Amino acid sequence: MGEGRRARWVWAAVCVTLVVVAAVVAVLGLPGATWGDVDPASAVIAMVALAVAVWAGRQAIRAQRYTDIDVNAWSGWLAGVVLEAETRARHQMLGRADKTIDVDFVFRPAPAYDADDARAEGSLREVVAYYRRLRPRRLVITGAPGAGKTVMAVELMLGLLAGRHPDDPVPVRLSAASWDPGIRVQDWLTGHLARTYQMAPPTAAALVAAGRVLPVVDGLDEMDADPEPGYISRAARALLALNDYQRGQQKAEAVLTCRTGQYDALIRREVWAENAARVEITPLSADKALTFMESRVGGNQNMDRWRDVLDAIDFRPEAPLARALDSPWRLTMAITVYEQRDSATGRHLRDPAELAGPALDDPDKIRDHLLALYIPAVTTPRGDAVGPYRPEKVHAWLAVLATYLDTNAGTGRTIGGRTLSSTDLVLHELWPLAGNRPRVLTMALTAVLWAAVGVAMIPLGMLDLSDPYLELIFIAVGVFMCISAWGPNWPEPARLSPSRWPAGGDGRRLVAGLRGGLLTGLVAWLTVGFTLWPALGIAAGVVTALTVGLAVGLTAPAAVSATGPRDVVRSDLEVGLTAGLVFGFMAGLAVGFWSGLGGGTALLDIAYGMAVGLAVNFAGGVTFGLAAGLAGGGLTFGVAAGLAGTRYLALLLCTRGRLPLRLGRFLQWCHDAGLIRTAGIAYQFRHRELQDHLARHPVPRPLQPADAAPG
Repeated sequence: MGEGRRARWVWAAVCVTLVVVAAVVAVLGLPGATWGDVDPASAVIAMVALAVAVWAGRQAIRAQRYTDIDVNAWSGWLAGVVLEAETRARHQMLGRADKTIDVDFVFRPAPAYDADDARAEGSLREVVAYYRRLRPRRLVITGAPGAGKTVMAVELMLGLLAGRHPDDPVPVRLSAASWDPGIRVQDWLTGHLARTYQMAPPTAAALVAAGRVLPVVDGLDEMDADPEPGYISRAARALLALNDYQRGQQKAEAVLTCRTGQYDALIRREVWAENAARVEITPLSADKALTFMESRVGGNQNMDRWRDVLDAIDFRPEAPLARALDSPWRLTMAITVYEQRDSATGRHLRDPAELAGPALDDPDKIRDHLLALYIPAVTTPRGDAVGPYRPEKVHAWLAVLATYLDTNAGTGRTIGGRTLSSTDLVLHELWPLAGNRPRVLTMALTAVLWAAVGVAMIPLGMLDLSDPYLELIFIAVGVFMCISAWGPNWPEPARLSPSRWPAGGDGRRLVAGLRGGLLTGLVAWLTVGFTLWPALGIAAGVVTALTVGLAVGLTAPAAVSATGPRDVVRSDLEVGLTAGLVFGFMAGLAVGFWSGLGGGTALLDIAYGMAVGLAVNFAGGVTFGLAAGLAGGGLTFGVAAGLAGTRYLALLLCTRGRLPLRLGRFLQWCHDAGLIRTAGIAYQFRHRELQDHLARHPVPRPLQPADAAPG
């Protein structure tokens, strides 16, 4: 079911629910009322008008989204955001260096339907010019694990952005593992822009329709656990979808990365990217490996330590060591491990000559040897200088996350129509790692907090157990909050956005939010006014209208302006608590005002009653607000304020002992250490080999004496 259809059904359900609720309230309230209190005919008309007003409000909000969209301005904005993000990603991929290895690539013709003007060979520095010559501009980058496919894709993106004209498409990198190939490429791109860059869906759809987005699909090989993907595999279906992706009379521009083995397997199943140029990154030559090592190691004396390694690369290209270090990733890993020094003496902790020893007589053994030493090397870069996390803890915690991603890759598990990613670690979307326990815990927390609210309200006189209407409303609100705490599978995090004020920016969302708040306030007024007291009903309506209106109107998706993945969860929790506290304060003020009206008619009596009522009811209102905020009780018109953040906190409690309680801080430290990279609001392992190694070896191997002693 498409998003538009689903939204229509949700709004229709809201209208029907309002009518049913109003009818129940009327049935409960009318029997004890006289004709002068409530006009039954007017009540029926009001209920029908309420449903019509809600549907009309939905149509008005929907219509406001489809205003004229300046694709030039939005594509320029997107280009700036992507340039900044990919510049950071490049810096992190290169281990905080600024020099890349100028790897070579060769053109590999497809069985049929190649792109025109594809040259026979090229290099990383020439990839932008190579791509611009293609007709159509469709490129497939293949290579061995660690060959530098993603680095080449990022270099291409940065080069295209550097020379971009206003009407050129903006390259946007997407993880292939996050794609359900049953979704059209256009819809996938639109959803990615909306989630990652928090564009309004109509704006994102307009950019895609205008051809202003160049999809850079990274990691086709990560879509299936089978190294020999078949014709019905996710990767094959993704290629078929890309082949159907048209722009005018020819296939739309696209860039794709994939391991050589998986892509060749797909070709054997007669599936490949049509009208594209497929290039393959070749193994590092001895000259380029030597040049790279000189730039990273430096000094003739230090280079002598690497003589055995260099001789193997230069003179014995078929040796296991030469084959193991023929990629930029493996070479970088080896330098990181064997350039580690003792903090006190400055001596190197390990001798790279052991890489050429008889124990490491196979490329896979050398790979596993380096991967086993990589985490200790970056965790304690100065040997005995232990950082905030011990190497064995870092290994164990990352192994939990790697195993979760590996399981997702092997099972293709889906929740709520979304395939769980095998590469991305998005903090507020990690709750499936613990099954449904975080959702159950969130519901339990909500029930406990709501029960505490009831206990606090009884002695304050805010909850009269002898009044069945109050009991019914209290229970109904509690049930609603528990249902909200279970909530949607993927609640959208929010953040406070003062620029939503009309004076500070686009005020249309604020107006729409206030409109929705008025409708919700009308429901509260009818509910409380019919069953309790008209004056209190008016107060409830005003409080609800303002709170809901401001909550919707002055919030935005949390990923907007987020400086890192952790900001999303933090912002959502802030919104939930702020909305809850504001609602609690306003509710206490409203009840206090209503209590003051019952104390007399003189202005002094009303003021005294308001002061007493506010003092008595403020504690209950704030307690209610905290409960609502922590439980995502701000669930209104598709906004669940605080729910995403609360579910993340529940995940941390459910995985205590397996993961650190401050998981976001830990992952950010891993990013700074070079173990993790960021992609939008997601963390990813620095390299898929590291992720696979941790999934296969969840328990770190004990360091051998040669590993720990200075060499």
